[in-house]
Amino acid sequence: MDVLQVLWVDLRSVQEQVSSYHYLSKEWTVSRVSHIDKIDQKMGESLPRVVCFEYDYPDISSLSALRRARCLFPSTPIIMLTKQHSEALAIWALRVQVWDYLVKPFHPQELVTSIATLLAADELPKNKIFQSAQRDNLLSNPFPPEVRIRTTQPKKTYPAELFVETHYHEKIYEEEVAQLCGLNAGTFSRYFKKEHQVTFRGYLINYRIFKARELLENPNVMVTDIAYTVGFNDPSYFTRMFRRIVGMSPSHYHQAHKITA
Repeated sequence: MDVLQVLWVDLRSVQEQVSSYHYLSKEWTVSRVSHIDKIDQKMGESLPRVVCFEYDYPDISSLSALRRARCLFPSTPIIMLTKQHSEALAIWALRVQVWDYLVKPFHPQELVTSIATLLAADELPKNKIFQSAQRDNLLSNPFPPEVRIRTTQPKKTYPAELFVETHYHEKIYEEEVAQLCGLNAGTFSRYFKKEHQVTFRGYLINYRIFKARELLENPNVMVTDIAYTVGFNDPSYFTRMFRRIVGMSPSHYHQAHKITA
């Protein structure tokens, strides 16, 4: 029996989308598993040289599976692929000591090169066997806040939330965001209103105002700069929206925080 080179653990919550598994070389000996309760058994039986954990929106149970694999098989390199990304999630992965952390969409060659580098090594990089204190530290690594509140079934428009978090300061077209969710504009609009109780445009404005409030709490910023910084091209419109949502003008909000600073 051929030595298993790559074990692909597919823990995506939306399985109908194409897996990054298809980027793998046909020359490699690869096996796939998609059930959390079968990962440990599969790793123990086949002793793969590399393990890839693929996520779209990881939750506590699926991240726990990766962490458990690190504890049980500390010398096996793990590559983590995820659609959702945050600084907290990246730090969590770093502390769990994954070999590589790839955020979708990425160039397929990044994945191929990462795996090929490991398979070409005469000896795979070995991590020291965890002592009890090291294992305790690994297990106590807190999960990122965003996965603690994840529902079992992710929202269809969750990719739109992630996009707003990183692109709120740019011009955003609803049609493009709908495509990220795999929906047409009309269907996206209906789903977003159902899942968030507000239109996408209303959600975006509220998020921009939220970020503006954070910036205005800094006594050294210029109020006139904040509108452009959070994505408003019209300062007058920014002021109207800020007053409507917060209950006071951005200038008064800024001044109030100057006094209490």
